[in-house]
Amino acid sequence: MDAARRKAIHHAMVRLSDGDRTAFDVLLDDLWPVILSFAERGVGRGADAEDVAQEVFYKVCARIAEFDRSRDGLSWAFGIASYEIMTYRRRLQRRREVFDEASVAGQLDGSASQEEQLLAREIALAFEQAVGSLTEEDRVSLGLVDGTSDAAGATLRKRKQRALDRLRGIWRHIHGEP
Repeated sequence: MDAARRKAIHHAMVRLSDGDRTAFDVLLDDLWPVILSFAERGVGRGADAEDVAQEVFYKVCARIAEFDRSRDGLSWAFGIASYEIMTYRRRLQRRREVFDEASVAGQLDGSASQEEQLLAREIALAFEQAVGSLTEEDRVSLGLVDGTSDAAGATLRKRKQRALDRLRGIWRHIHGEP
């Protein structure tokens, strides 16, 4: 940043602290890109950096009456920005203490819950019951039991289709599901 721009920001802050509302536009044009860039370096690119930069700009404008004209205006704004970036990081760290998905996922057992195991067992038993109602030829066609079929090609595909249709019909009859 060149000295002229730094001086323009300081002068706009002095004018704004004196009550000159026209200095706000100058301050917005000159200070906003600098604060946004600083926030991006402290927080990372994206919406979070924009939120931090907006909060910094709001606090600069809200506390302009406290501005000491004998000091550099940009340094004062950077002080506020540094505080807001640290506040953002602390807030983010606190949220991770409450719920950090990565650490929770590492602590969880990847196996199925008891309920999921029970449901899987019930489905397997129901399937075995339905398959048990099929003929030996249908079970061989579906590849559910060891055996060889004398059919090949289109005939085998048609037998598999018919066996699946019968299996669906048995399932619907036993469990009353469509």
